Amino acid sequence: MEAHCHICIMLDFCKMFASCLSFPQIPFMKSSLACAALLLVALCAKAATPPNFVVILCDDQTYRAIGYNNPVVKTPNMDKLAGEGIRFDRAFVASPICAASRASIYSGVFPQQHGTVGLFGGGFQKSVVQEKRFATLPAVLEKAGYHTALYGKSHLGEPTTFGFSEGREIKDPNDLETFAEVEKFLAREAKSGRPFLLWITPRNPHLPFTAPQEFKDIYKDADIKLDPNWRESPLMQSFFNQGPAGDISFRDSKNLVYPGAPAGATGGPPRNESQMKEVIKAYYGDVSFLDSQIGTLIGQLKADGLYENTIIIYLADNGYFLGNHGLGNKITMHEESVRVPMFVHSPLLPVKKAKSDALVSSLDVYPTILDLAGVPAPSHLMGKSLVPILKDPSGKVRDYVITECVGIPENRVGVGHRMVRTDHFKYILSDADEAAFFDLRSDPYEMTNLIANPELKNEIERHRKMLGEWSASVGEKRLTMDEIKAAKAQEEKADGDKKKRKEPAAGGAGE
Repeated sequence: MEAHCHICIMLDFCKMFASCLSFPQIPFMKSSLACAALLLVALCAKAATPPNFVVILCDDQTYRAIGYNNPVVKTPNMDKLAGEGIRFDRAFVASPICAASRASIYSGVFPQQHGTVGLFGGGFQKSVVQEKRFATLPAVLEKAGYHTALYGKSHLGEPTTFGFSEGREIKDPNDLETFAEVEKFLAREAKSGRPFLLWITPRNPHLPFTAPQEFKDIYKDADIKLDPNWRESPLMQSFFNQGPAGDISFRDSKNLVYPGAPAGATGGPPRNESQMKEVIKAYYGDVSFLDSQIGTLIGQLKADGLYENTIIIYLADNGYFLGNHGLGNKITMHEESVRVPMFVHSPLLPVKKAKSDALVSSLDVYPTILDLAGVPAPSHLMGKSLVPILKDPSGKVRDYVITECVGIPENRVGVGHRMVRTDHFKYILSDADEAAFFDLRSDPYEMTNLIANPELKNEIERHRKMLGEWSASVGEKRLTMDEIKAAKAQEEKADGDKKKRKEPAAGGAGE
C-alpha cells in the first residue's frame, strides 16, 4: 500500500539518522542531525496515523443517476468529490436487492454463502451473527483498534449485533435523523484521537421520493428524456421476472407502494411516458437532496479537523429501474439494476482526479478498506483490494464480475438470476434457466439477445464456464424448476396443514 511505503521510507531515514548520532561528530553537526532526526520522527508518527473511513452506502441509486454520468441530475457535491478522487465507472453489486447486497458487503461473501437472499435477513443472522462463520468488516477493524459505527438503514438488525461498536437502525425517509447522528459522532471522534469507520446508510433515493420541495423544484421544468429501452410494461420473459422463480411477475406493479409518494409515482409497471417522467423527476429530487446532505458532511469533517486523514467511499446497495425494460425496482441482471455509481475521495490518495474502467464489485470494499488500514484480511473474502487501482487507475484486479439475485418473496437459496460480466459481454442465466448474451459495445441498453448467434458460440461457452466455476466456488446447489415446484408444493401443503390446525372445531361456540 502506498501510504505504508511512505511510512517505511520515513522510518528508514529515522533509523539512519539515529545510527549517525552514535558516532563521534563535530558538535554543531551532531546537533543538526539530532534536530533533523526529531523532525523525521514527528513526520513518521504523523504518516503512521491510521486513516479514518467514511462509507456512504445509499439506497437504490442507479449508475446513470449522478451528475458526472448524467448532466440532468444535479449533484455538485458528489461530482466534486468524485472529480477530485477516483471514479469507478464500472462498479457492480454482488446482489441487486437491499438486504442481500448489504449482507455481502459487510461479510465479504456472496448471498449463496451467507444465506441472506432477497430480503431474508435470517441467513445473515444465522451464518454471521450466531455461528460467526464470516467475520464482518467492522468486527475485524474493531480488533485492530478502530471505533466503528453505522447510522441509517440496516435491513439486517441492529448494527451492534454484527460487529459495529455503536449505531442503530433509523427509519427517517429523508435521513435528517441519520445525518444528525453523524454530526454528533464526528464531534465525539474528533476529540477521541482514535481511528474510526463511520458507515452512513441513507434511505434516499428509495421510494417514497419525499425530498423537500426545493429539491423537487430543481426538476420542475427539466427536459427528461427516456432511454431507448424504456417500455410502458415489460416483456413476458423470465429475464424480467422479479417474483418467485418460474413466475413472470413484476415487483410493485400497479401499486402506489408508499403513502405520500407523488401522484403517479408507482413503484412498478405499467407506467406511461408522462407518468414515468414524473417518477424520474421525483427520484432525481431525492438524489439532489442527498447530495446537499453530503456537502454538509464534508463541511463537518473539515470543521472537526478530520478531513485530511479520512478516506471517503461512496456507492449504492443496488441500482434502480426508471422504466427501462418496462420495470421498476431492481432484482434482474440488467445494467440499470446491477451497476451503481462508486468513487473514493481523500487527500491521502496516491493518485487524484482519475477515472477507472476496471470491473469492480461491491465485495471489493471490505478488502480495500483493510488494505488501506494496514489490517490483514480474513481468508474467506470473495472480493479483491482496489489499492492497485488507486495507485494506477489504468490497472485492473479481475477479468470478470459476478452478480446474483433471487426474486421476491421467495428468498430461497439455489434459485434466481445470475450473470457474469466481462469487458463488453454479459451472460445471464435467468431463474428459469434461460440464457441471454449481450454485446454491450454495440448494445449498451441490452435490447438484442445474441444467445443464438453462432458466431459468438465460443464466447458464450467461455462465459458459461466462468459462471459455472463461480457456482462451484460458492458451493451453490442450483435447484431445477422441477425441484422448485416440488419445494413450493411441499411448503403450500405445510401452510395448509397449519391453517387447518388453527381452525375452530365445527359446532363450537356461536354455532
